[in-house]
Amino acid sequence: MRILLCDDTPELRALMRSALEARDDVTVVGEVGDGHRALECAAQEQPDVVVLDLEMPGPVPEVLLAELRRAAPGTAIVTFSGHDPAAVAGSAVDEIALHVPKTTDLTAAARAVWEIGGNHYKS
Repeated sequence: MRILLCDDTPELRALMRSALEARDDVTVVGEVGDGHRALECAAQEQPDVVVLDLEMPGPVPEVLLAELRRAAPGTAIVTFSGHDPAAVAGSAVDEIALHVPKTTDLTAAARAVWEIGGNHYKS
C-alpha cells in the first residue's frame, strides 16, 4: 500500500510514518507540509491513501479535497486532523473515506489508515 502523508508538522509526519511503516506492506511515497505540495505529490505518485491534515498552508480544506480528488481519483482520502471535517470541508466532505481525530493513539490511527487503504485497494 502506497501512502502520502500531508501535515505541516514534520514531527507528526515522522511519527505517523513510523507507525505506518511498522507493517511490511506499507510504503510512504511522500511527505508534504502544505496543500499545494499535497496536490503535486498526489498527482505524481497516485497513492492508495492520502493522510491529510485539514489545516495546512495552501488551499482551504474544501478546495484542497476537491482538487485532491481530481489529481488522484483512485485515492482514498483519510483526514487526520483536530478539526471536524464537516465544519471545515463544506460540500467536499463526501470526498473523505475516513476521519481520524488527532487525539487518536498513533498505532490505532495507523491501523485505521491501513484498513481503509486495504478496503479501498480491493475495490
